[in-house]
Amino acid sequence: MITDRVIKEIYKKYSKSSKPKGDLNLEYFVDLLSPNHKIKIDNNEVIFEDQEEFSPFRRFLIRGLNGVLEFDRQVAFVFDNHILFLGKESDEMRIHMRPFEEKKSFLRRLF
Repeated sequence: MITDRVIKEIYKKYSKSSKPKGDLNLEYFVDLLSPNHKIKIDNNEVIFEDQEEFSPFRRFLIRGLNGVLEFDRQVAFVFDNHILFLGKESDEMRIHMRPFEEKKSFLRRLF
């Protein structure tokens, strides 16, 4: 089960893209998700063809991807500000948006 605590750890661990394109193993995840999701890898981007044409989550650049994680029932595509969770056994797509955290000034931290 993916809890809020797990999501916070994912954002913390994958805060920056440190892996080259080949280390993400995108071909494996596309094959894993292919029974339920129509995913196409282009030269520089990944396209979810089963999403609406004007959806902001239909396509993304591979260079913006920080990591890909596999869970029991889902695969997570981790970015700086959001995580896409795709179901392995269904066509479900969930999106977790990272909450905006206001940086506290020195005086605000004191009080």
